[in-house]
Order: sequence, then C-alpha cells, then structure tokens
Amino acid sequence: MFSGFRTSKKAGLDVTAYIGLGSNLGDGLQTLQRAWEEIGRTTGVTTVAMSAPFLSAPVGMTSSNWFTNSVGELKTDLAPFDLLDLLMNVEHSFGRRRESSGEGYQDRTLDLDILYFGEMAIKSSRLTLPHPFLAERLFVLEPLAQIAPLFKDPVDGLTPGEKLEDLHRQMRLGTIARQEISRGKWPAFLRHEQE
Repeated sequence: MFSGFRTSKKAGLDVTAYIGLGSNLGDGLQTLQRAWEEIGRTTGVTTVAMSAPFLSAPVGMTSSNWFTNSVGELKTDLAPFDLLDLLMNVEHSFGRRRESSGEGYQDRTLDLDILYFGEMAIKSSRLTLPHPFLAERLFVLEPLAQIAPLFKDPVDGLTPGEKLEDLHRQMRLGTIARQEISRGKWPAFLRHEQE
C-alpha cells in the first residue's frame, strides 16, 4: 500500500517535476498537506503523488526544531521559473519570510524546493536544477526514492536509490556528517491513499 497520497491527473500537462517540502515551525504535517493542496489548485499544475512524511534533524543549521519533510510529484505546463515563483508565493502565504541576514538557513514555516524539472539542467542566480544539494540530504532522498524509484538524474544518470546508497556510504565513512531521520505517517484525516 502506498503510504503517501495520490490525486488524479489532468490531461495536457507535460513536464514532471519533483518538489521537496519541509517545515520546522508549527504543525508540519498539516502545513505540508495544505501547501500541497494549494499548489494543486494552480492552473497548469496537477499534483500526482506525495511521499510519506519524514521527521529529520536540521541539516546545515542549528535549531532544536526538527523538520517534517516530504517529496511531491506534479505535472505542469508552467516554465521552471514560473513554478519557482508559484512555490515562493505559497511559502509566503504560509508565513515564510526570507531574511537576507547572511546567517544561512533559518527555522521556517514552509520550505518548497524544485528538485527536478523534467530532464532540465539550469544554473542561474535564482534556480539551479537538479537541486544542487539533493544528493547530500537524507530528508530528500528517502522520500524521493519512495515515490520515484526509477527516475534517473539527468546529469549523472543515478536513481534516487543509488544516490541514497552512496549517501549512506559517505556517512559511514564520515565524509558527510550523520543525519537523523525517521519515517512518519500522515494522520488519518490527512491521508488520501489509493489502493
């Protein structure tokens, strides 16, 4: 049984994108579910699947607040920068304020990142695809491997499972710091499972 949830697909949407979702302020489970629903209400976007939630210790920042993370799959006819603008608007509607203090990562109500946009590779000041840090983040690879096990990275040709195996190896060797993560469940009132 799929432990995330699925929604119906609409015709006419041609690019598959994978989105990382995270929250470490407030009710993360509810925030991610509501944000995913809001994204799916946008013209030109259909949400297809969302992984199970994962609880993870902060990576690259100091905080006592653990994150709730998930990865979603969507279909879209939006351009990548239009999708980025949509995600930033959704973050803002959930109270996300991006501080330019230069202090690095901070606690956040909602974080939405484009991990992959079809097979596109982009490097600009606003957007880099594939996401430049996804291979170093357990909280991205675990849920990505769950919903897209056969997807191949357009740059290195590796599947999420292969990247996950390599990350575990690097953590065992100590070349990347150990990351704490545990798989959670969507509450019954949020779960929309498809048998």
